[in-house]
Amino acid sequence: MQAIVNAFWQIALFRQGPDDLPDSRPLLMFALLAYILVDAAVILMLYPPQALVPLLLVDVGFLTLWSTGILHLFGYGARLQRTLTALFGVGALLQVLAFPLSVWPALGIPFEIPLYLRIWVLLIILLWTVAVYAHVFSRSLTRPLGTGLLFSVVYFVVIYKFAAQWGQVS
Repeated sequence: MQAIVNAFWQIALFRQGPDDLPDSRPLLMFALLAYILVDAAVILMLYPPQALVPLLLVDVGFLTLWSTGILHLFGYGARLQRTLTALFGVGALLQVLAFPLSVWPALGIPFEIPLYLRIWVLLIILLWTVAVYAHVFSRSLTRPLGTGLLFSVVYFVVIYKFAAQWGQVS
């Protein structure tokens, strides 16, 4: 277990890429399950319960379809399993880092950290996640980081736009 977390951590630190992961369906399923569990916990704390399934489906579904489309467009469809494993694994890991700052205020737990500092830390984690996804996309496509950044930003804009709609509904 520690080796798996360490592999995702190395990707999050830009030391490795999806190509360094084993091409393993069980590892993909583990990363997907971890991503869904962490994502579900955050969604349930920040959105109404009826938002859980739609937000999970859009997040996981769009990330999967987006990655599939991009990789096939560039002729790297064979790299899909490792790419999704990296995206789901690193996504879960970075969400775990952001979880306390995102969710504790929703639980009414008092914070000793000033609001502005909490917002800055969450913004840094968000930007880090965007950058890591860009890193994964660029390594999977063997393209410059700017290309990966474009695909990463589009993914996050779509997901946050959809999540904002649920925030307005509640």
